[in-house]
Amino acid sequence: MNLVQTPNEVRAFRFRSEPGSLFNQVREFRPATVVRVTATAAEVLSSRFGYPTFRPGQEQVVYSLLAGRSALAVFPTGAGKSLCYQLPALMLDGVTVVVSPLIALMKDQIDLLARQGVDAARLDSSLDANEVRGVSDRLRDGSLKLLYVAPERFNNERFLAQLGQTKIALFAVDEAHCISEWGHNFRPDYLKLAARARELGAERVLALTATATPAVVKDICAGFGIEERDSVVTGFYRPNLTLLTTPVRAQERDQALIDRLRERAPGSTIVYVTLQRTAERVAGCSPPRVCRRAPTTLA
Repeated sequence: MNLVQTPNEVRAFRFRSEPGSLFNQVREFRPATVVRVTATAAEVLSSRFGYPTFRPGQEQVVYSLLAGRSALAVFPTGAGKSLCYQLPALMLDGVTVVVSPLIALMKDQIDLLARQGVDAARLDSSLDANEVRGVSDRLRDGSLKLLYVAPERFNNERFLAQLGQTKIALFAVDEAHCISEWGHNFRPDYLKLAARARELGAERVLALTATATPAVVKDICAGFGIEERDSVVTGFYRPNLTLLTTPVRAQERDQALIDRLRERAPGSTIVYVTLQRTAERVAGCSPPRVCRRAPTTLA
């Protein structure tokens, strides 16, 4: 796998599927319609989103999609991945389906889009029957521009049948590293998404992640049929973050955490753990004024 430098200072990955690879037989997506409109992407960026210029990597991804090709965006968290599908969604004929495993992220983005006058909705386990029916009606009548769904929703035959009757201009997959068994957060439901996008006739696909090794990039591109020129990796460095480590014995970790929290100036602190039961244990062993557990939301 080689790295090549592109004119706008981002990197594209060269990949090929190995014999016997899970993705060595890539089918073509439905030919996409190249967008020809009077307003340019830069004008939409300014008029609808209020930004004077694109961030690094965004413009290359957006123009790949508007040219009818699929793309991969590997940007750091907070670098503007969501704009890479929100902006094209306003310029393409059809609905943009956004696959995301996080309900909280769906809610935040839909609230923001609503304030900008964009018709967007979500389908997840938190909605009641009437709410689901309302979203389905908007999808059916063509008024919906963006539909956010969890990956598990594609196991629902009724949902798939409705999408099969809908023109999908863009199929965006957030946290796309979950497609790869090389990824740190592999999810079997993600393996089905490339096939589902093809079966549903999606015109183009956008895969997005903040975490991707070369092996993961290779799997994502092979699975979704993304060309080398449309694989945009801006890097992972974030100048506003500092990472420090402190070696601690396992039996001393909880007390070390409590001591560190007490030493800090008043304010918010986030403690990351890998399991919900660990979060509950850590919250239980900390004084209320020091630590409280945030609610857990699942799609």
